[in-house]
Amino acid sequence: MYSRRVTKYNPLKRDTNGYFLNDEWTCFSEVGVKINIDEYLKVEKKYINAVVTFMNEMNINKLYIKGLEQWSEDIEAQNATEFISKLWIGQWISIQEVKELVKLTLRNAVWCKLELKNQFFVHFGYDYYMYIGTSHECSNAFKKVALTGLHVEMVDSPYL
Repeated sequence: MYSRRVTKYNPLKRDTNGYFLNDEWTCFSEVGVKINIDEYLKVEKKYINAVVTFMNEMNINKLYIKGLEQWSEDIEAQNATEFISKLWIGQWISIQEVKELVKLTLRNAVWCKLELKNQFFVHFGYDYYMYIGTSHECSNAFKKVALTGLHVEMVDSPYL
């Protein structure tokens, strides 16, 4: 399995232990404090598109919900109560639903792990870290995502 860490953080700005050195926003709750909503939405869209880009290269149109945690106040704040109420661990979801679930995860309303057997996974960490795993190299997706300004590094997901 090819495992990648996809982030907005430039790996050249890490110390020898891999810790990011710059003081940047790391969470949706910092919108209006460290980042404005327009800039946030641009970055969020890049993350969502990264997932879809890798799914497209793998010819995958649905994923399985492997893990799901919900925070009701944040779900309500995102007007997503109806959407989330229809999801459960073990359910298959479409690309459109994947996009919505990724958005809600990035906004800290939920946490999830999405997978497709031994072919594909999307895992989320703290501080806007995302991990994508594929059974194929997906060099075209790798390049497309990197061209958006996100950083794609060959790093194992800590959520395997």
